[in-house]
Amino acid sequence: MFNFLGFVLCLCLSFQLQAANGVFMVVKGDVKVSVGGKAESTAKVGTKVNAGDMIVTGADSRAKIVMSDRNIINLSPNTKLKIESYVNDGKSKNVNLSLLEGKVRNNVEQKYDNDKNKFEIRTPTAVAGVRGTQFITSYDGVSQKTEVITLQGQVELRNIAPTTGAAKEEKVLVEKGEKSTVSSGGAAPETPQKIPPETLKEVDRDTNVKNKEAPAQTSANAPPPPPAAGQQPKDSKPPLVDGAIQNKFDKTKVKVEPIAPAN
Repeated sequence: MFNFLGFVLCLCLSFQLQAANGVFMVVKGDVKVSVGGKAESTAKVGTKVNAGDMIVTGADSRAKIVMSDRNIINLSPNTKLKIESYVNDGKSKNVNLSLLEGKVRNNVEQKYDNDKNKFEIRTPTAVAGVRGTQFITSYDGVSQKTEVITLQGQVELRNIAPTTGAAKEEKVLVEKGEKSTVSSGGAAPETPQKIPPETLKEVDRDTNVKNKEAPAQTSANAPPPPPAAGQQPKDSKPPLVDGAIQNKFDKTKVKVEPIAPAN
């Protein structure tokens, strides 16, 4: 039954993507889509996405878009992303995304050589190119800071010339578990730094948009604290005593061996 339902879901998704670059699979909160520069409309699960569309998420709002080539775009709250171009016709693969504000996580399933076949995400101050990976790009319009965190694979981060908007030759390679930033327009990318494992796990959870979020720990569902040293947990039974049965109602026959007195 499960396999059949999964087949139907994949079939429906395939039909939805035949005339679109992608489709919304998860929508939480206030998510808007501007199609080709037209007025914004509210996004829903199943809404199609194409090149030229602008996606905007509000406060406490998230979205997950599955593209026709199985690449996934996760949008965090307060994010503005434009799909400049999205080509995957069997002959060439070229993706160009513009992040104007906020944070985006890309799960890139396809392989790109970053030459003839490119997957790039641009901010006003930097451009990140990948070969097939999972990475997070964020941009703060106030500080003009671009940050890239690599979860899997490798990302090439370059800065942008503020006068022409073209990518410069100054670049760094951000490996798995590392981050790098471009502090402002024209500044060279910083040397990649390792991210502590716990911080990396938290970032991973925060940027992976799911249908159902894990329930927050509260006093009602939090696990009980461990017993203090030397104390027995409430539900534990007292230790067995030599020559005794633990439960007086236990009908199990127990052979008791007498203990010889100490000399």
